[in-house]
Amino acid sequence: MHKISVLISTVNNNISNLILPKNQNIHYVVVHQVFDNNCIDLLYDNLFEGRLDVTYKRLDYPGLSKSRNVALEICTTKYGYIMDDDVEVDLDAIEKLVDFMEQEKVDVATCQYQFKSDNSPRPYSNSTFAHNFLSSARVASIEICLNIQSLKNKNISFDERFGLGTNLPSGEEYILLTDCLKNNLAVKYYPIITGIHPDIISGMDFYSNFPKILAKREMFKRIFGWKSFVFIFAFWLKKLPAVLKEGYAIPFTKTLMFGVK
Repeated sequence: MHKISVLISTVNNNISNLILPKNQNIHYVVVHQVFDNNCIDLLYDNLFEGRLDVTYKRLDYPGLSKSRNVALEICTTKYGYIMDDDVEVDLDAIEKLVDFMEQEKVDVATCQYQFKSDNSPRPYSNSTFAHNFLSSARVASIEICLNIQSLKNKNISFDERFGLGTNLPSGEEYILLTDCLKNNLAVKYYPIITGIHPDIISGMDFYSNFPKILAKREMFKRIFGWKSFVFIFAFWLKKLPAVLKEGYAIPFTKTLMFGVK
């Protein structure tokens, strides 16, 4: 019987690129958002014909957080691993991660991924540790494995105002993790590599337009409330040299600090 679901969000014809290797302990939940006029009339259900280990759900609207929440809702296994449609997953590593979660009664586990170039997206710790509000800010969505029932018990889900496909196209994973911490769930990091991602990721660019910058400001406000200005200022101070180098210092400052273009 499956005990882990890999929760994959995909859009339009990207679904044709999915590779879902079989494993007796792994189920796949594929949430497929179809909103491109060139794809609306196409039928995709037969892509998984005969695959009893795949649950397919089609949606007719965009929004990555909405997709993630549908996957969480229809997931029938104890654990759900958040995944994108362009990652080569290591199912054995995911099983190992869940084994640690079971042994240590962890509600949310985070881990590592690599680029196809064999580089890491950032320096990772070689040691296991419990997350806090600072460390969880660096986590990407494809590094997260969840005890589904633990989240449902606390009514925790992705904030659908944030994420790709919205006017605030980032920050949803940090909000989710901090909501878990606020609700006293056990959130822990393990030095396990669970997938390989193409070298370019959306999170690297947080400054090139108004919605991307505003998302960071609103994310801090959502998480920290009246104390958010301290964190907004600290983020501005830390990122300003890199943004200055790219020529976006003025719009970055205006939007992040004051919420205006």
